[in-house]
Amino acid sequence: MRREINIGQNPIKSKIDSIQVLRGVAAMIVTIYHLKSFIAIDQPFRRELDFFFDSGAAGVNLFFVISGFIMVYITEKTPGSYEDIYKFIIKRFIRIWPTYAVITVIYFVIRYRSYVTIPEIKDLAMSLLFIPIDYTPPPFYGYATLPVGWSLNYEIYFYALITVSLLFRRLRWPVFFLLTIVTLVIIPILNGSYTLDAARTENYGHKYLNMITNPIIWSFIYGVVIGLLHSNQKVRNVLADFFSRKWIFSTVVVLAVWQYLSGFFGGQGPLQWAIGASALFSAFLFHHAGRHTQFPGWLVKLGDISYSIYLLHVPVSFTLTVLFQKLGYPIYGSGPALFFLSISLTLIASHLSYEYLEIRLSNFMKRLLPLF
Repeated sequence: MRREINIGQNPIKSKIDSIQVLRGVAAMIVTIYHLKSFIAIDQPFRRELDFFFDSGAAGVNLFFVISGFIMVYITEKTPGSYEDIYKFIIKRFIRIWPTYAVITVIYFVIRYRSYVTIPEIKDLAMSLLFIPIDYTPPPFYGYATLPVGWSLNYEIYFYALITVSLLFRRLRWPVFFLLTIVTLVIIPILNGSYTLDAARTENYGHKYLNMITNPIIWSFIYGVVIGLLHSNQKVRNVLADFFSRKWIFSTVVVLAVWQYLSGFFGGQGPLQWAIGASALFSAFLFHHAGRHTQFPGWLVKLGDISYSIYLLHVPVSFTLTVLFQKLGYPIYGSGPALFFLSISLTLIASHLSYEYLEIRLSNFMKRLLPLF
């Protein structure tokens, strides 16, 4: 059962669907970008996949923009009492950590099996606590035990910023922007290392400080700005009217797709993928405001299970390679077949993960915690 997010005054199912569709697209961009390495350069489909899925960064930035918007939306009417803030923290924890922890531990066991060293156990603990593994390279700062976990470090930090901001109630957003200006502007300027390129930041000698000063965080801020614009009824109506024009909506979508396919300004940072992701999200969000748009059910479902897809595609593909090696079958001799098998099993596993981890495990944990 999917949580409803209603855009506009009247709850309309297609509104949540428009966001879910983009989440599903983002998850598949990242997944195919990673799994296409199964296919050798001279094998069928590789050139086509390189053309259509040559940047996982675009998918990550789109996820971040959506997260920024969602945080504004779900806290818009939160008074900011300690009980409200506690509920916010617990809900975010239950939404992210249990599924991530289970999949990470399973991947750790499959990957290292009978031989585990102290550094690997340390990396696992840091990953589960959303602490960067290394000082470089930005914006990853060492991949987590489950490689995509590096992006969840930013997600959790963003939730922490929102939590602190909620303490200030009506001043929450001025405080939020003040905190982000301190970390993303003032600290780098004082250090003489200000940049908007997320891949060229300074090493401050502290892993977490390196991460919270990285410009990739602007993607979340773009999402917050979009959320604040949406929360204002007059501004929302103006933007909905603007993007309701099909030629404007189509132009924005075409330009965003062009940026993605061409790689134009295709790096991490506020002047690169974050712009295209924000423009695409804004176009979808406001174009479908007040519209009874019917999206294909399978595409909406892809968005529902997008978090599990994001977490599972690496463990599933790795498990397949281990299995085939144990059975004595060649791995790379049939690259395209293995690629499509990995994609298919990832989707199946993600459906199960969504049902049993994201829903049932989360509901079980909610029953154990107060204030629900």
